Amino acid sequence: LDKAERTGNEPAYLSKFPYVNGQLFTESHMDLVFNEKIRDLIIDAGELIGWSDVNPDILGSMLQAVASDDKRSHLGMHYTSVPNIMKVIKPLFLDELYEDFEAAKGNKEKLAKLYTRIGQIKFMDPACGSGNFLIITYKELRQLELAIYQELRTLDPYIYYVPSVSLSQFYGIEIEDFAVDVTRLSLWIAEHQMNKILEEKVNDAVRPLLPLQSAGAIVCGNALRLDWEEVMPHNKDEEVYIFGNPPYLGYSLQSVEQKNDLKNIFNDLLNYKRLDYISGWFYLAAKYIGETNVKASFVSTNSINQGEQVPILWTKLLNNIQIVFAYPSFIWKNNARNNAGVIVSIIGLASKNKTIEKIIYENGLAINVSNITPYLTYGDDVIVEKNKTNIFELPKITNGCRPVDNGHLILNFEEKSNLENKMPSISRIIKRMIGSKEFLHDEVRYALWMDENDYKEFSVIPEIYQRIEKVRNFRLKNGKSAQSVADIPWAFFLRNEYNENLKIYNSNTMGNNQMYNILIPRVSSGTRLYMPVGMFDYDVLVSDSAMVVYNAPIWVMGILSSRMHMNWLRTVGGKLKNDFRYSGVLVYNTFPVPELSTRRKNEIEDLVLNILDIRDEEGGTLAELYGSPLAEKNPKPMNPRLLKAHQELDEVVDRAYKKSGFKDDNERLSLLLKMYSEKVKELEGNE
Repeated sequence: LDKAERTGNEPAYLSKFPYVNGQLFTESHMDLVFNEKIRDLIIDAGELIGWSDVNPDILGSMLQAVASDDKRSHLGMHYTSVPNIMKVIKPLFLDELYEDFEAAKGNKEKLAKLYTRIGQIKFMDPACGSGNFLIITYKELRQLELAIYQELRTLDPYIYYVPSVSLSQFYGIEIEDFAVDVTRLSLWIAEHQMNKILEEKVNDAVRPLLPLQSAGAIVCGNALRLDWEEVMPHNKDEEVYIFGNPPYLGYSLQSVEQKNDLKNIFNDLLNYKRLDYISGWFYLAAKYIGETNVKASFVSTNSINQGEQVPILWTKLLNNIQIVFAYPSFIWKNNARNNAGVIVSIIGLASKNKTIEKIIYENGLAINVSNITPYLTYGDDVIVEKNKTNIFELPKITNGCRPVDNGHLILNFEEKSNLENKMPSISRIIKRMIGSKEFLHDEVRYALWMDENDYKEFSVIPEIYQRIEKVRNFRLKNGKSAQSVADIPWAFFLRNEYNENLKIYNSNTMGNNQMYNILIPRVSSGTRLYMPVGMFDYDVLVSDSAMVVYNAPIWVMGILSSRMHMNWLRTVGGKLKNDFRYSGVLVYNTFPVPELSTRRKNEIEDLVLNILDIRDEEGGTLAELYGSPLAEKNPKPMNPRLLKAHQELDEVVDRAYKKSGFKDDNERLSLLLKMYSEKVKELEGNE
């Protein structure tokens, strides 16, 4: 099959097969050995399935299905289904091409110009995998080519078909050599399928498949180490599109080699180690775009548009490029056996010096906006950066208490009761301990909280002594920070914030203290309308799975429980899958709060107390009360009384920011970003 010349001595069954070329059969391969049953199954599969109608992108699904879990994880393999590919290529170029086609109908000159144009565009997927993006783009372009030709033929019945679109327009980079071969094969299959459709639609059209020509320029290599300009050379005025679904991989999942890839790219960037692996593709795409006509779009983890990655990555990218369209966060679905199951966004990029209509696609709508921010919202390009102190003068936030004890300072209810039975006075050093899980699910845990004198007093109890010695041994066997407190094993690793604030609390008006400790879960489900926030006194320890604002007035809990704050958290905070990750330095310390009158604070406090009363009266855990109304599968409604109470709080908090209230969350966010930007400028001016 790889020989152009035949001797004439070949067996009859081989002479039926034409010369193939294309290096498809050049390399040697293992002989396929199978029995009669397997042969029959293969023949049946060929006869029972209409293979001519099967999209060759199915090979991508097959490739993911046979890859091991480790390999998929290491390479960040996520098969891209046709509907998701269309979300990328339609706004990137296909919608515009069809708009131009509609505008050119009836005009032979315009149609001919468009026909020529689509044969000159270059396309590259720098993480092409098994070629899904290239395959679908090729087929879509061939369909458009056919539609233009048919329209031309209505104007001139004698016009001959001359091919415009070819595989030579398609480029790709893939690190796995087998996937490179799959891409080439899939492109040939796609070409054959489109040739058959052409023959059916146009009687005199001739476009032979064999001998095979080059199936695009598909390069095997590491896209983050190659020069994209060498893979796909281009000049300033050429029409070029880059697209794909590169590997995501958060920093903790990256191999040493992958970390070095990012180091090589971002060698002048601080904190690059916090970036997802896909950031490298965004940076190289921005570099390739420069001041040219190139546009790019990638499917990406939504985390590069949230939290700490925004100031690290986008401050650099936005110097040269702009975001021209976006699909904000949505759940990734495909038909592959090992379904990706991640939260992604789709982002389109172009040179900053181009005037381009900008669109956000959300909830089935295409929304035209003046600018798309790196948070994939509309408005000015404001980037929120970490701050060690609260710039709007809210009380200090800190992490909860951290034991570093391997569980030996922690008690369940039964263990607590047993100790109290042995020595009732031990109750003095046992405190209820609440973290995110205990808070949301009403679970009960206790902790031993003591100083050296307490330890001397209670270490006569064998169980106490044994627990403390286990803590000592655990810390000695761990890192330097744990070893540094091995000599005080009775104490929590982090406890000073609690002790210091307890002194402040006790120094205030005795018996009439209106200050509380406000608990904020460090991780909270993104399927809720509101993040549950709690309020406790000093009899309760907050663990380090939550954050705490010590000695805070009640109205602060109202601000943190509001829709305004949820908008800020959703935009500025990071996410763990679809769960919110709360950051004191990035979310709390930067959250804009207007000046509040005493009357407004009192009004908010009353509404907070109402929320707390309803929680108690309705019963159940906070996870049950707040439900999961935003869940895609099996959503559970929020308790209606509690929802109404939160909405009443929202109305009051909204009016504190804007007397007339807000029409939607985008308007809320726009004001918050403006307030943040103005405050930062004010603080910089005071330095």
